[in-house]
Amino acid sequence: MAHHPPRVHDHDSAEGLIPVEDARARVLGAISPLAPLQLPLTEAHGCVVAEDVVATESLPAFASSAMDGFAVRSSDVAEATPERPAELKIVGQAMIGYRPEATVGGGEAVAIATGAPIPAGADTIVPIENAEVHGELVRLFEAAAAGRHVRPVGEDVAEGTVLVERGKRLGAPELGLLANAGFPTPLVHPRPRVVVLSTGDELIPPTETPEYGQIRDSNAYTIFGALREAGAMPVLAGIVKDDADSLKQTVLDYLIQADAFISSGGVSVGERDVVKAAFFKRGDIDFYKVAMQPGMPQGFGQIEGKPYFGLPGNPVSVFVSFELFVRPAMLTMMGRTHIDRPEVTATLAADVSGPKGKMQYARVVIERSDAGWVATPTGGRGSNLISTVARANGLAMIPPGTETAPAGSRVQVKVFRTGED
Repeated sequence: MAHHPPRVHDHDSAEGLIPVEDARARVLGAISPLAPLQLPLTEAHGCVVAEDVVATESLPAFASSAMDGFAVRSSDVAEATPERPAELKIVGQAMIGYRPEATVGGGEAVAIATGAPIPAGADTIVPIENAEVHGELVRLFEAAAAGRHVRPVGEDVAEGTVLVERGKRLGAPELGLLANAGFPTPLVHPRPRVVVLSTGDELIPPTETPEYGQIRDSNAYTIFGALREAGAMPVLAGIVKDDADSLKQTVLDYLIQADAFISSGGVSVGERDVVKAAFFKRGDIDFYKVAMQPGMPQGFGQIEGKPYFGLPGNPVSVFVSFELFVRPAMLTMMGRTHIDRPEVTATLAADVSGPKGKMQYARVVIERSDAGWVATPTGGRGSNLISTVARANGLAMIPPGTETAPAGSRVQVKVFRTGED
C-alpha cells in the first residue's frame, strides 16, 4: 500500500463553505472498488461479481420428462386414439437421478418419472393419465408429437451464455443459478471491513448509567446499523477519549484488518478536535465545512491508503453525513454502480425553515395520497434530535437560498427506508 505524504487542510469560514456536491465528489473521487476475491456462494451473497460468469455447460445438461408417463417414439403413437390405442411393450423404467434402464426401439415404451432422463430412442412422452398397463404391455390412448412434455438440453441456459454480468449484485436467484451451473466460488468485490470509533470524554457505553454531563454513545450504533444495511462489515472499536495519541494508536491497531475507518466527533474548529490532532503528522486528511444542515464540519482522507471518514459528533449530523458521503462510498468499494437513494417529489405538509445559505436536510415521513406524495416533518431541526430520524423515512432537501419552504411547496425527498419497513 502506497504511503501518502502528510497533509492536513482546514478550510475555515474565511474560505467559505463548499457545496454538498463538491464534497461528495472529493470523497467518491478517492474511492475505488476493493480488489476482487473468490468467495463461497454463502459469503458472496449481496456482493457484486467482478467478471462475467459464463456457462461452461448447458442447463439442463440432459433432456428430461416434464410428466409422469411413458417415453415412446412419436411414430408409434401417431394414430393412437381412445378407440384405437397404440399397444407397446414396456422394456424398463427411467427414474430421477439414474440412467434409464433401457433404450426405446420400435413398438417399445419406458415408464418414466417427472424429471427423469429421456431414454435413447424416445422423442416424446405420453402422460400416465392417457395410459393403461396390462402386464408387460401398455395401451396409449392419444397421439403425441415429437418433443411433447420433453424438457430439452439447454432449455434454461445454453453453453456459452452469460449467467451473471459483471457489475451485477448477487441476490437469491443468482445464487441458485450459479450453484446449478457449477460456480461455487464466484469472483466478487468483497464487503468492506469498516472500523467504527466514537470520540469524546463525555461518552459512555449504552450499558452504563450516565453521571451528570455524560452521554451514552449512540453514534457508533447508528453507523453500525447503517453499514450493515449498506452491506458492509462494521467493527465497533469503542470509545476513544479526547486524546490524539489514543485515537492514533487505536486506528493503527486496527489498520491491518480494516478497509476503511469512520469516527464521529472531533472534526470541528475547536482546540480539542482530536481527529485533527491525531493525524496532523500521518496520513492525508482533509477538514472542511460543507454548506449543509445538519452536518457542516466534515473530515475525509486516507490513513495508510485506507479511507478515513471523520463525521461530526451530533447524532443527526452523523446519520445525514453517512447517507450523503459514507453510504455511496461503501457501495462504490463493493463495486456497485447504483449508489444513490431513490428520490421522489413530495408536497410539504408544514413549513420547513433553515439557514438560507445551506442545503437543508429535513427529516420527514413521506406517505402517498390521492394527490401524490406528502412529506410531513418529524420534529425540530436540531442536530441532536435523533428521534426525528427514527420517526422518518426520508430527507427532504431544501436547497440553498430558501430560508423557508412553505407548506404546499414541492420538494425532492431522498427515501432511506421503504414502505415495508
